[in-house]
Amino acid sequence: MLTSIRDKATGWIAWAIVILITIPFALWGVNSYFTGGVNVNVAEFAGEEIDYQNYQRALYSERDRVRQVYGSNASAELLSGEVLGRQVVNRLVNDALLVRAARDQGYRISDEQLAQAIRRAPDFQSADGFSRDLYERVLRFSGYSPTEFESIQRNNAATQQLQTGFIESALPVNVMVEDLLELLHQRRIGEYVIVEPTEFLAEIEVTDAEIVAEYENNERLYVDDEAVKVEYLELSIEDFASNYSPTEDTLREIYDSQGQQYREEEQRSVSHILLDSEGGDNSVALAEAQALVTRLRAGEDFTGLAAQYSTDVGSASQGGSLGWINRGATVPAFESVAFSLDENEISDPVESEFGVHIIRVDEIQAERIKSFEDVRAILMQQAVQDQAEAEMFELAEEVRNIAFEQPDSLNPAGELLGQAVQVSDWFSRTGGTGIASDANVRRAAFGDTVLQDGFNSDVIALDDGRQVVLRKRDYRSAETLPLELVKAEITEKLLAAKGAERGQQLADSLIEQLNNGADWNETINEHGLTPAPISVRTGNAGDRESAEVAAYVYAWEKPANGETVYGGGPLSGGRYAMFSIVGVEAGDFSTITDQERENLRNVMQLRFGLGLFESYLIELREGIDVSINEELL
Repeated sequence: MLTSIRDKATGWIAWAIVILITIPFALWGVNSYFTGGVNVNVAEFAGEEIDYQNYQRALYSERDRVRQVYGSNASAELLSGEVLGRQVVNRLVNDALLVRAARDQGYRISDEQLAQAIRRAPDFQSADGFSRDLYERVLRFSGYSPTEFESIQRNNAATQQLQTGFIESALPVNVMVEDLLELLHQRRIGEYVIVEPTEFLAEIEVTDAEIVAEYENNERLYVDDEAVKVEYLELSIEDFASNYSPTEDTLREIYDSQGQQYREEEQRSVSHILLDSEGGDNSVALAEAQALVTRLRAGEDFTGLAAQYSTDVGSASQGGSLGWINRGATVPAFESVAFSLDENEISDPVESEFGVHIIRVDEIQAERIKSFEDVRAILMQQAVQDQAEAEMFELAEEVRNIAFEQPDSLNPAGELLGQAVQVSDWFSRTGGTGIASDANVRRAAFGDTVLQDGFNSDVIALDDGRQVVLRKRDYRSAETLPLELVKAEITEKLLAAKGAERGQQLADSLIEQLNNGADWNETINEHGLTPAPISVRTGNAGDRESAEVAAYVYAWEKPANGETVYGGGPLSGGRYAMFSIVGVEAGDFSTITDQERENLRNVMQLRFGLGLFESYLIELREGIDVSINEELL
């Protein structure tokens, strides 16, 4: 085709081609051909914009979250732009408004705070701590530049400060805390029994007509998910730099550039004697501590005095020893003294929020930098790793270009790699084996480029560092499974439903009899039901049955005037609970610790604060007109 154009491109035809090519360059510039053109906006509102790239990132992330939560029940409708896309846009609008509000109110994070937060992030830690190379590699695989990522972290920190302000400003009233504690510790006295649906299975019959009706009325439940099979090529870091041997100069350069990574901070082995203050008053403890300091400096044994006088039970039994500490490991008042003493020196009394300390430094390990020889093996490993990554990324770029230029086959890229094209097993949108166990692969395989257009994918970075490029080999649409394959499943489902229905009918009938005067013990014995005591409201996390029953019991009306109250409700697994409440005991406040009160206060403050924050967000959204580009959802 190009030869034909060249042969005919003379005279007015040539000029026409030149004009057609020139117009786009004049309107948008040469750079747009290399940067992908103008980035269109998915939404615009109140002077803010949500561009397509950020929307896509947020949408992919939300789809992965939904699939993890719902698994195979994550329907195409739930994952569609019409449903999920609007939720993502709504969240991005909220985020943008909160960022603007936070900045208007002066919330900021310093460069130093940002750097510390990034250096502490688990995703960027190697065996030796924070790794700049790992940081840049993770961002590159995630599609973020360091500038973009750091900007996002600044915005998140600002909005977090804004939210924290609302939470900390919410002050639960003491009487509310006490009332809730009384309710939580209230004890309802009685028994419960469980009516099991399996007890009725021998009496139940499921007909073929019922099976067919269930199948026809709920076909969407008996569907084999859509699936795809792909061809792919794979690049693994282990395949590169196998013969690379870094020079001493290269190792020295890495060592010099990462000096801080091999720095071991000063450590001190410290002992202390702690004396508690009385109601926040340190005067008595200070006087006692000063007397002990005098005795210690006169030569008395620190270990013995610590065992006798220290109120820090954990260290007192060890002669007051706290072991080795670094800077930042203790409260500032303690640290400043501990790192100013010489070995075996006894401090003057030191006040902190924990009481009054007497500190002794037992041993000092000075700061040191690991020598080049100490870390030579690590440097060698890192140099090989860096070289392998450089080689892999360079080759991956060539593969990307070939796969793009010849989108209907992976064979040319395979020839470059010296690999035969591999074929995956069938996999769905929500799971698979091999490379399909990676969500990035599944997302690409079911994307329009691969699934609809039939083209090669871009090079995809997997979570374990491998990179793959793939194309569709075969596709199988979602289809309703034949009745024969799901008949047993439907039969079991209908039996369980009928058993649960029979159980509930029996329980409702018995509860009615009890409310009409029947005796509890005679009634449950007649039907072979085994009673169990009603549990307290709290402490049932490990006993689901008791917790489910307690949820009903403590929401039920309380018995009055010595009467008995009967009730019930359905439980998980089709079972049904019946209970008898004969009395109520008020909560015993003497058993409630200060820590429990404080924990409940904190929970209430968090809930109230988040409610205030939600109201504030609603206020921010008032009057905001969001214009959405529907075609991009």
